[in-house]
Amino acid sequence: MSTLTFQIPPFSIEVDGVQCEIMEVIKSQYPDGKPIYSVSVRIHYKGLTSRIFPLICNDEKDMINKLKAEVTKMKLMDYSYGLEYLKKVMT
Repeated sequence: MSTLTFQIPPFSIEVDGVQCEIMEVIKSQYPDGKPIYSVSVRIHYKGLTSRIFPLICNDEKDMINKLKAEVTKMKLMDYSYGLEYLKKVMT
């Protein structure tokens, strides 16, 4: 027997050491019936909080991969231009 696990938004997950807050998940379907999810996300990085932004995902693994890409962009901006520049971009 398999078990189904679910979480009721909002909830937080950690991606590459950064807290990502999942605000809302909306399930839709492509015309061929394949499910697609619109996820509203807010990222907390070094005391900064991003605006809420959408991610379009096929499944949980796809969501995690897209969050890793977003976190990597933030880290790169922080390392390249500094926290003040990142603050202007994030908020």
